[in-house]
Amino acid sequence: MHDIEQMIISRDFSYDAPHFYNNDFALRCELGIGETDEEYLTTAKKRAAAIFNILFENGVDMFFFDDYIQDWDFDMGDTVYINHVISYEKNRLRFCLGYQKKFKHKVVRDIHDIPDDRDADTIIRRNRICCYADKKFNAIDAINAQIDRQDNPTIHLVSFVNNCIFTVYDDRGCDIVFYDKNKFRIFYPLLQKYFLEYDLDLMRQRFESSKN
Repeated sequence: MHDIEQMIISRDFSYDAPHFYNNDFALRCELGIGETDEEYLTTAKKRAAAIFNILFENGVDMFFFDDYIQDWDFDMGDTVYINHVISYEKNRLRFCLGYQKKFKHKVVRDIHDIPDDRDADTIIRRNRICCYADKKFNAIDAINAQIDRQDNPTIHLVSFVNNCIFTVYDDRGCDIVFYDKNKFRIFYPLLQKYFLEYDLDLMRQRFESSKN
């Protein structure tokens, strides 16, 4: 078993956003650039695909996403709220079961820490669905769905060879987290033209520290 694989299937691995700021050897790239909405979205998808091709020359080994099981308060008696819950749960189950039926997978159950952007009072369980990618998995489709901000869990793409996780958070940008500083150093210049200018100084500092 690869080190990064063993790490991901552990309950001790939380991988919470913002991934770039929560990890020492991480890069943040800008995706959406353009004067019009159409140009912005088109550029975001092209840049995301280009970054993906640099990182995953040998394809995706694993992908994972979080599944949150919530304690809904039906005593509110609001029809709109109840219909929202029913729709949400249908979509959640369809998404999770769809991937679990298609791919060999492992479920990491009861990850107790809840990300800051989630309402911890309503969540009773956080599971991680870890799927082993094969030819049936279309990574570009998964990336584009995230860019289009479809209402699905964020899918994180994993390379065992390059010891990294690639996460597109939306049409604005993406994070690449490395768990091997040598791989971080190799890919830094290859991805440099995509870097988000706002975080350039921090990325430079990380690159300099990786030399030690």
